[in-house]
Amino acid sequence: MRIEVYQDRAGEWRWTFYATNGRKIADSGEGYATEYNVVRAARRLKELAPAAPIKRRDGTVLNESARAGMGSDPF
Repeated sequence: MRIEVYQDRAGEWRWTFYATNGRKIADSGEGYATEYNVVRAARRLKELAPAAPIKRRDGTVLNESARAGMGSDPF
């Protein structure tokens, strides 16, 4: 996996998150004024992603440890 930062045609900075197979997983969705700010945002993504819960749209939080075979059924 990797996060790439780049400057778009409008001169704004953006990040894109890629899976190990090269497929795009996510992007910044907004431009940043400076490279410093986009790197800060990318670092924040790296910090928060492991802690991000998996939720349904109705707000139900799924038990992720069950998916890894470490607990009860997530549903």
